[in-house]
Amino acid sequence: MLTLREAGILSTTFEAILYGYAVFMFTLAMWIMLRDRRQRHVNYALVGAGCALILLATAEMAVNITRIFEGFVTKGPFVPGGPEAWFSVVSDPTFVAKSVLYNVQTLILDAVVIYRTYVVWQSGLVVLLPCIGWCGLLAGSVGLNVALVNSSKHMGDVFAVQTGRWITAVYALTLGTNLSSTMLLAGRIWTVARRSAQYRSSNIFSPVLRVIIESGAIYSMTITAALISFVVKSNGVYVLLDMISPIISIVFNMLIIRMGIASDRSIFGASTNPGTWAATGVSVERSGGPPGVAVGMGMRRRPDGTYEMKDLKVEITQVIEDDSDYVVTGGPTGVRVGDPARP
Repeated sequence: MLTLREAGILSTTFEAILYGYAVFMFTLAMWIMLRDRRQRHVNYALVGAGCALILLATAEMAVNITRIFEGFVTKGPFVPGGPEAWFSVVSDPTFVAKSVLYNVQTLILDAVVIYRTYVVWQSGLVVLLPCIGWCGLLAGSVGLNVALVNSSKHMGDVFAVQTGRWITAVYALTLGTNLSSTMLLAGRIWTVARRSAQYRSSNIFSPVLRVIIESGAIYSMTITAALISFVVKSNGVYVLLDMISPIISIVFNMLIIRMGIASDRSIFGASTNPGTWAATGVSVERSGGPPGVAVGMGMRRRPDGTYEMKDLKVEITQVIEDDSDYVVTGGPTGVRVGDPARP
């Protein structure tokens, strides 16, 4: 069985690896969203969310390094039971701080997914259920951290009844909120893609739909694994809990990066006018076509919620040579083209 000392070392190691990926993806996502700011619309709300997530992941990484140092060097060896007993104390300030950082990251990610769903649906009623779940997650997060602080009174570990019920509730609520929002978002894009397929030779929504499903699946599977580990009272939950922190930042930036790369490679098929994918935070510009011709395609939403595909702009560049200002004179040797006539 995995001991708490082993779990602490493994969790910090895996978190450090994933944190490196998270920093790289954050840098790339910020470059995609902030480049050409004068020509593109920048979604500063998503920029702020991305910065907050990476800062929280950095803080949690620092807290875990501190816990390893205290558990094996400064505090753990000097308590009864050694490092194993020290790591089991969930009321320690470092453990509580790590829990708070994780809960804030979860709240931000779920709020972003709900926001993207609202942008696509443009209906507050559709996102009502995810919003209720998010409010429940907020309440559960507060209750969990209060229980952790008070756990010193009953000397319980993370699996104690006083803390276990809150942890189960938080995992279940974040899983339900994220899954429901992701399914609503993917379902809407899939519906629009089907309706617009008859107007276009290429499906511009496939990359978006694919990455939404992938990112939602990664996060949901990680949360499900953590919930199962906690229910069976496995110390592997400590490893999964620390891995979730950088995974949240990775999942958030994944959609932005994939959309940015797709727009640069012009994988959307026909050339279209500059458009803004508000739900992803990426301003996508697409150009192409034969020289001298620029064709713009757009979608206009009808009152019944369907979309109408229509041409926005067609510009054809043509050079016409006009020689009407020249005079033709006759002479004994033939025809001579003279200088332009003057008044």
